[in-house]
Amino acid sequence: MRPHPETINQTETVLRAEHVNVYYGTFLAVRDITMNIPKNRITAFIGPSGCGKSTLLRCFNRLNDLIETFRAEGKIYYQKEDLYAPDVDPVEVRRRIGMVFQKPNPFPKSIYDNIAFGARINGYKGDMDELVERSLKGAALWDEVKDKLKQSGLSLSGGQQQRLCIARAIAVQPDVILMDEPCSALDPISTLRVEDLLHELKEQYTIVIVT
Repeated sequence: MRPHPETINQTETVLRAEHVNVYYGTFLAVRDITMNIPKNRITAFIGPSGCGKSTLLRCFNRLNDLIETFRAEGKIYYQKEDLYAPDVDPVEVRRRIGMVFQKPNPFPKSIYDNIAFGARINGYKGDMDELVERSLKGAALWDEVKDKLKQSGLSLSGGQQQRLCIARAIAVQPDVILMDEPCSALDPISTLRVEDLLHELKEQYTIVIVT
């Protein structure tokens, strides 16, 4: 069932793209995109491989800045703030707009430190144990790992690793979570768990997913 257009129009917009073109050198990867991303909803980019879905997704938290040949035209706003304005700190953008990648990529650290790492470098002053537990519960992983937090994150199954990466993303308390085909490397059971998790997460976060 699709939401009624009037319902969408009444929903607060978190991200907005206006006439966005993305180039890698002279290659035009994304052409003239204008769109709104509504708050606390799941927005999916659907299309054939190579059509620019992931490129557009990475524009929303400036990960493309790390590619030397990248160039963007147009405007992208986060809560009415121009994300590409000269005075905007890309690191702060990536804290507020997190990313979960296609292939699970836990750090070669303990499960606990995978969650705590981002919070530490962002100057978190609260109870770290409580944050780790809350983040793992938020990713529906706590009950499976609560007795082995000192074990390596790499020791988990693929589906658990992806949920660990989701927990790591929400630990820094972002407003938006970007997901680049987060289930493509997972088995069907793990995929269902992640899909169920997304419906829970949208109550607290805005989710943009490439699928």
